[in-house]
Amino acid sequence: MLYCPKCKKEVVIFGVSSGASDADEIAKSARDAAEKDGKLILFNPPPFGPYTCPNFCMTKLVEKKGK
Repeated sequence: MLYCPKCKKEVVIFGVSSGASDADEIAKSARDAAEKDGKLILFNPPPFGPYTCPNFCMTKLVEKKGK
């Protein structure tokens, strides 16, 4: 799981096909579920990092260590 050290939130990676007829609905549903869990969601990132926070702080995301 990715983590933003500045926002102090986990970040979920989610891919949605832009050609899907209900892509907007899928994205909204995923965003709502992530927010409910207190997580951020990164839609359709490139296949390789480094990734930056989707919450506009643009901090480099780090791999969250297991518990």
